[in-house]
Amino acid sequence: MTTGIVYDDIYLQHRIGTHVESHERLIAITDFLKEKRLFENPDFKLIQPRKATLNQIKYIHTESLINQVREFSELSESTGQVQCIDLGDTLVSPKTYEAALYSVGGNLEAIDQILDSNVKNAFATVRPPGHHSNSHHCSGFCIFNNIAIATEYLFREKDFKRIAIIDWDCHAGNGTTDIFYNGSKSEDCEVVMINSHQDGRTLYPGTGFPNEIGDGKGKGKIINYPMPPRAADDVILIFFDEIVSPILNEFKPEFVLISAGFDTHWTDRLTGMGWTYQAPANYLKKIKEIAKKYSNDRILITLEGGYEVDKQAKAIYDCLQVLNDSDELIEEKERNSSTDLLNYVNNKLIPALKDNLSPYWNL
Repeated sequence: MTTGIVYDDIYLQHRIGTHVESHERLIAITDFLKEKRLFENPDFKLIQPRKATLNQIKYIHTESLINQVREFSELSESTGQVQCIDLGDTLVSPKTYEAALYSVGGNLEAIDQILDSNVKNAFATVRPPGHHSNSHHCSGFCIFNNIAIATEYLFREKDFKRIAIIDWDCHAGNGTTDIFYNGSKSEDCEVVMINSHQDGRTLYPGTGFPNEIGDGKGKGKIINYPMPPRAADDVILIFFDEIVSPILNEFKPEFVLISAGFDTHWTDRLTGMGWTYQAPANYLKKIKEIAKKYSNDRILITLEGGYEVDKQAKAIYDCLQVLNDSDELIEEKERNSSTDLLNYVNNKLIPALKDNLSPYWNL
């Protein structure tokens, strides 16, 4: 099989100074993959992104937001200064608008490559990230919502009907949740949004609680798993077995899209989770079982957060190995959650999720 890797130097041109979401993240990833000779390996294919069209961006975002990003990029170029597009954490440089169009387009090109059978699955190593941006507002370092636009692209241009979005970033994917809280606007199309993250009482954006389950057409299709700080690898696998697996086996997704943040690592400076390098890859192994049954193995992963660049690179390498059916992972010492934390997860959090979701799924 062949796994696609989306990358282009355009993603380095979104230059926002001394910021945790810097171009150095992608340099560290690509340098490590070169060191591991993945780009020379015939089992992997480098995918050149294309620029998304404005009509495709408008599948999700308002024209006023699109204009705002373009205008702030132009202002940054004319002033020579990085511009702040929201309340303080999302910055725009002269090339941000173009990079954001290629960030979306890289995901769309990967979808086409998968559907054309040129690759089995793909990892979009793109920036700026997207999962905190909703239809009308950029936030959380994010510009255009890559995963949401990819979902609507599959609905509107590729005639898919059931898409699963899995977000494992340490921060709740509040933008994607907002966009699909009432379901997709595409007729007869369904999205299930499975969102695991650090408890919003302890981390930005302060959302993503078990009672946030969607509304209208989307009711029961927003699934939030707010993990306590220091939750280790074992906690995400409990979530898969108890909630994700039964829901997706009932939903039968035709394509699986993943918003992959690697800020869940126990050393990440912005978060308080307790995962190892291999935790995302081990979760991905479980997700692949679902994709194999219902989605013809179709999985597209897009990069979101992750701010310890060396750890992020190793975790991404592990995910690429899993996508390519290899067990040769880089692993660090196993970490386990405390007894008290596991008691909370098993006796309070999982039962609360089941109570909220059981009217809509066989849990």
